[in-house]
Amino acid sequence: MPPLRRCLRRPHGYLAALALLLLFAVADAGRTPERQWTAWGYVRTVEAYQRWLRPVSSLVIRCRYRPTCSEYSRHAVTRFGIARGGRLTLRRLWSCRGTVAMGSLDPVPEASVRPTAAGDPVD
Repeated sequence: MPPLRRCLRRPHGYLAALALLLLFAVADAGRTPERQWTAWGYVRTVEAYQRWLRPVSSLVIRCRYRPTCSEYSRHAVTRFGIARGGRLTLRRLWSCRGTVAMGSLDPVPEASVRPTAAGDPVD
């Protein structure tokens, strides 16, 4: 029996590893955006896409928004972290329809300022 098939017959090991990875990602999302390992890894993955795959995919796919969706996603995750930046990215991708004019401007929102208990604003 091939090793992959044998592994799939007993999923306990890789499901446990996947569960630990998910727990790590959830715990990491609670940190500040500049300290999140998941955000760092995501941004590096998007940068690799932009460098190696976008030149090929741009022959077939044209982004309707400015900045492009990958640039938007990279900035959103860098600014807000993996959880909120990921939600903003998904909302942006979901809104991309044929009714959106080519070159439509849709920048990443600014970080909101919310007061702390002491009344000092926090970015």
